[in-house]
Amino acid sequence: MTGDNEFRLVDGAISLVVDARIYRLSAVKKTAYRLAERCTAVISAIEGDSIRLDLRFRMATSEDAARETARLFFQELLDQELREQIGDETTPIRTLIMAHAFSKVDLIKRDE
Repeated sequence: MTGDNEFRLVDGAISLVVDARIYRLSAVKKTAYRLAERCTAVISAIEGDSIRLDLRFRMATSEDAARETARLFFQELLDQELREQIGDETTPIRTLIMAHAFSKVDLIKRDE
C-alpha cells in the first residue's frame, strides 16, 4: 500500500481489483463472506487476470473505517488463499487418513 489515498470511498463504495493469477475467485468469495458484517462485496466482473469488485458500506460508515475494511479485505484474502493452497497440498494425505480410518470400521450391522 502506498498511502491513505490508495482506497477511495466514492458514493459509499470502494472499488478494488484483485489479481486472479495470485488469488482464486473462491478465496475472494470467502473473504467477502468473512467481512459481510462490515460491508457488502459485489463482484462485478472477471476480465482476463482481474477480478473487479466493490465493497459497499452502510451510510454511517466513515471513510477511515471503509479504508480500514479495504485493507483488512486484502489481509483476509491472503489468509483465505493460503488456506486454499494448503487444502490442495494436503488433500492426498487427508484422503489417505480418512480411507484408513474407515477401512477398519464395519458399517453393516451383522447378526452373529
